[in-house]
Amino acid sequence: MSEETPHLVLADDDETVRNLLTMHAERGGFTVQSGENGAEALDLVNEDTDVVLLDLQMPVLDGFGALERLAQEHPGLPAVVLTSVDETSDAVRAMKLGALDYLTKPFDPEELLAVLRNARRLRAAERENEQLREAIGGKGPAVEIVADSESMQEVVAQATKVASLDSTILLTGESGVGKGMLARHIHANSGRRDQSFVTVSCPTLPRELLESELFGHEKGAFTGAVRRRRGKIEMARGGTLFLDEIGDLPIDLQPKLLNVLQERQFQRLGGEESLEADVRIIAATNLDLEQRMKEGQFREDLFYRLSVIPIEVPPLRERLEELRGLSDAMLKRIAQRGGRRNVKLSRETVAAMQAYDWPGNVRQLENVLERSAAFCEGGVVELKDLPGAVRGSEPSGRVPAGIGGIALSDLERESLIQTLKLCNGNKAETARRLEITEKSVYNKLKRHGLM
Repeated sequence: MSEETPHLVLADDDETVRNLLTMHAERGGFTVQSGENGAEALDLVNEDTDVVLLDLQMPVLDGFGALERLAQEHPGLPAVVLTSVDETSDAVRAMKLGALDYLTKPFDPEELLAVLRNARRLRAAERENEQLREAIGGKGPAVEIVADSESMQEVVAQATKVASLDSTILLTGESGVGKGMLARHIHANSGRRDQSFVTVSCPTLPRELLESELFGHEKGAFTGAVRRRRGKIEMARGGTLFLDEIGDLPIDLQPKLLNVLQERQFQRLGGEESLEADVRIIAATNLDLEQRMKEGQFREDLFYRLSVIPIEVPPLRERLEELRGLSDAMLKRIAQRGGRRNVKLSRETVAAMQAYDWPGNVRQLENVLERSAAFCEGGVVELKDLPGAVRGSEPSGRVPAGIGGIALSDLERESLIQTLKLCNGNKAETARRLEITEKSVYNKLKRHGLM
């Protein structure tokens, strides 16, 4: 696609809205392809796509599922979401999943074009960076992991040590902690670094599509299989296959994956030929697989095959000392992508961010930084540029954090005390209002001597 004709892929199950979006985007100089749901839209995405526009509420594959697949299959491709005015919580969830921006229905045509053009500029900058990396000879994925905390340093050291092995690795931890980045780090430090790193997101595809996605299919294997298609196992030949959120793999597909791990062989759907599975498998999950086994949703033999080397990635709230370093690295990347100067964080901004628990972890942090950098003035992100939830000003029951030289530990302790009082000592409600897990509430109470 030429520089003069940016390419937009959009999805909305409402034909009228779809036609309106297409009309306005074309008026703004975009070429447009559209689908009725996320799955149709993703089939249209290719290397020439500049921006993806997704309605959040759609059949088959909704906007949330499409965002997760985009992040895995087309990293760096900007996505914008559409939501209703009374569904701003959906917009927040979408931003945590990697959406660059959101628009509310009914949308303003000029705002639509402004958001799309901004996303297109980000895409152009990302392409330039990719070309630069290729020009200097970087074939493997560029990986930069900030590890300023003792716990994260231990994780990275462990990952680096086992990277040279071909053993299967299971990465555990909450959603958004950086398991995908760690998987890329392992690949980049392995003997397979010059081959492909291929990702499969297990929860984002219906069972029928997931099987074909993993193993491929022969022509005529099912209705719509008009030609032979290679699966991700074949695409990753000689390299690394990253199975994200493996805990969501349907139970009836688990024996087929087990066979890949045991026999290093597989068959395409509708095929009889056994193919070699020359891949290193790294799996990741935010679920408790042992609990899933008790519930009959995950095979015990598969669990032990996957967890040859288990590595747990701690949540961001347990390594807040590296938040500053993480933020600086992210802001640098954001500036490079957008073709603008780098911005800094004010002292008050850093203090507020360190007093927040980051339920969406590193993924949420990057989204907050990208949005705040776009709104800030003078090259410095001030407290006012942060979303209300982070700066503590949302009317959600979160206790506003005073800054003014107060130690962060004291701020956290006071926030806990006041929120507990507000919730009449109910720890589950306290966790909800503070946007953290109930387990984190108990841990913090113990740490501050409050129980």
